[in-house]
Amino acid sequence: MNDATKNKYFKIVITACYNLTDIWLADDLGFLVKKEIGVINIGLMPGNYIVEFGLGNTCYPILLESDSIFDQHTLESGSSCPRPKVPPL
Repeated sequence: MNDATKNKYFKIVITACYNLTDIWLADDLGFLVKKEIGVINIGLMPGNYIVEFGLGNTCYPILLESDSIFDQHTLESGSSCPRPKVPPL
């Protein structure tokens, strides 16, 4: 990551297949960033994130390097990842 993007926020939109599906977005350490129903629309710093459609389901990795739009179907057709274990505080 270069200095030009290090402190920049990017828009990320994540859409579930069904408008009543809860979407859980966490950082790569497993800490919750945002939870919404149907759609997440947020600005985040570049980095690695994990998304889960319905708590307790499969997790999918997201590498945020620019403004991005994702949908559940596309993420589910890609690779999954294990849920990170949140370190003790």
